[in-house]
Amino acid sequence: MLAATTIGAGIFSLPYLFKEAGWLTGVFYLVILSGVLISVHYLYWQILAKLKEKQRLLGLTGKYLGRTVFYLGFFVIIGGLLLTLVVYLILIGNFVRLVFPGVSFAQGILVFWFLASLPLVLKLRRLVGFEFLGTVLMAAIIVLVFGSSWQSIGSKGFPAIDLRNFFLPFGAILFSLAGWTAIEPVFEWQKKSESGTPDRHSALSILSFGTLIPAFLYVVFATGILGSAREVTPDTISGLTNWPLWQVAIMGWLGIIAIWTSYAPIAVEIKNSLEKDLRWPACVAEATSARLRPAGLSLYIVLFLPLILIALGLRNFLSIIGLAGGVFLGLQYLLIILVGKKVLDLSRRKNFLLNMLAALFVLGAIFEIYYSLIR
Repeated sequence: MLAATTIGAGIFSLPYLFKEAGWLTGVFYLVILSGVLISVHYLYWQILAKLKEKQRLLGLTGKYLGRTVFYLGFFVIIGGLLLTLVVYLILIGNFVRLVFPGVSFAQGILVFWFLASLPLVLKLRRLVGFEFLGTVLMAAIIVLVFGSSWQSIGSKGFPAIDLRNFFLPFGAILFSLAGWTAIEPVFEWQKKSESGTPDRHSALSILSFGTLIPAFLYVVFATGILGSAREVTPDTISGLTNWPLWQVAIMGWLGIIAIWTSYAPIAVEIKNSLEKDLRWPACVAEATSARLRPAGLSLYIVLFLPLILIALGLRNFLSIIGLAGGVFLGLQYLLIILVGKKVLDLSRRKNFLLNMLAALFVLGAIFEIYYSLIR
């Protein structure tokens, strides 16, 4: 579940980042940020284990950090997750066209959007088995891409480190590794399977492997693309002009599966946060004359706002993924750290380490704002 939620559209930005910042720089960020996110995911798991509440991160932010931070959290969490859906829809049009060349970019987006929205509209249970199968298929396709091209990676002359772009990968790699939205369902699943309070050691193992497996697959994928693509482009797709048709079709399916297994869980997280943390009515039956918000508004926001943002011109893949990762996701992880410092009894050493991680996310957000909006 965690690996399936983690592996998503961010994977297609990595080959370009490895080329621009250096392949060793890319590996460095994957290793460091994997360790950072495992620590924060485990912190969030400890928060859930101690509180034993149904509230999600937005509700916990309001309860333990005050109303002002709550409204900031609302913007950061809901805005960041919606921006993630925009990233997915930007990519999906091209991936559908790789598999079905007769379909236009807009048609590909609309068909995928309709199918990916069905679990929300029909209130289907989370298809954990499908997510697991999707992760296995993605891993197999990544290995296939790597196996058919790794021999030529050394001949391309890509730098190991390019200090001019050293900070460039931060936001996109954070976006690619982030998976905190799966922590709560993982916690609930573990609690049910173990019939009581989940074991901390098994939780840490789950969270570690759920992050390290995607990180390893990212290195394999980036290596395969760097060794085979005629041109390494920001979205990977447009540089595959020299690939045979069967490999292009495989890449298309990889994109569709990767985005499919991540889109619905994130959309559900947005809807649940609006309904459970902000107490917005979920359907007409729950609306009363005392409510000022239209019934079902949370569903309409999740369904239509990403499409509207794309129609308004929000289509620069690399800039959006950098902002979504470095700013919005970075601040979401900062909120988890701040809630953890309030809820848990931490030693002086752990408090110091959390302060260092908080500073990392703040500095990363400042850099991404500068790089994407100011520079």
